[in-house]
Amino acid sequence: MRLADLERAVQAHMLAGGTLPAELAAAVAPPAAERWEIYTDGYRLRLTEALGLQYPALAAHLGAERFAARVAPFIAANPSVHRSIRDYGEELAAFIRSSAGGIENEMLADLALFEWQLAGAFDAADAVPTAPSDLATLAPTDWVELAFRAVPSMRRLRTRTNAIPAWRATQHAAADAAVDETPPLPARREEPTDWFIWRSGLATEFRPASADEAAAFDALTGGARFGNLCEQLYESFPDDAASRAASWLKGWLIGGLLVRV
Repeated sequence: MRLADLERAVQAHMLAGGTLPAELAAAVAPPAAERWEIYTDGYRLRLTEALGLQYPALAAHLGAERFAARVAPFIAANPSVHRSIRDYGEELAAFIRSSAGGIENEMLADLALFEWQLAGAFDAADAVPTAPSDLATLAPTDWVELAFRAVPSMRRLRTRTNAIPAWRATQHAAADAAVDETPPLPARREEPTDWFIWRSGLATEFRPASADEAAAFDALTGGARFGNLCEQLYESFPDDAASRAASWLKGWLIGGLLVRV
């Protein structure tokens, strides 16, 4: 067996697992099967461990055995194609959501997506957000043309389950071993909840937002000028469109969510 073919066969078997292919068994000494199981099993154990570090709340909520059982089919279907293990596992939330399991799967998928977005916000590029004082000298006529983009760490999320309370329960338990906080049972909310997730300094922040505020933020950071935003809000809030837009903008600026274009 040529070296290049042997290397390809080794890689394919490491990724696929299962019974040792005949060409590999013939290429090495008789105890090959036992030795290769160490490598193939170890590869999956390392990926399971990496996913546990990437999704600590999900792992804590399920427990070690259930978590390993839930991610095993994901690992089989999604071998890593990344140079860094940090980038592995982005598709886990969608994989869980597509699996049979009802409301529990829906909550677990929301929880996984929330954790992935938290990690993404923390790893995002730095930026100096625009502060309210930066706009203090603007003439009234200049406000109409104000344009912004979201800071690079900004992540938007919409959940339909109680995944965030479940995440908080695992955080409390992790912070204090004496805390005996039972995670809430999976439940679906009557209305979905929008979330803002971003990094402030070295701390990852998140908060809920009303559907109207979330839509306004998406519009402003999606290319609308501040004057356009006021016009859009007038259709839903004819009595206080401008004051509502100004109030939201002030909150976004204080929170460090925007960079002026």
